[in-house]
Amino acid sequence: MGKATPKMIEYAQGLIGQLGYDLDDYDFNNMTFEQVRELIDELKDERGY
Repeated sequence: MGKATPKMIEYAQGLIGQLGYDLDDYDFNNMTFEQVRELIDELKDERGY
């Protein structure tokens, strides 16, 4: 599996901030593309997108 793109990470970080979560809880440097994609899907569901 490949690394997540900078745009994906930026988008996930934005969602995390909107939901009031702590960015320090997420290790984006060691997350795969798939892990970040799944995280984005979960955050979007929680956010109501």
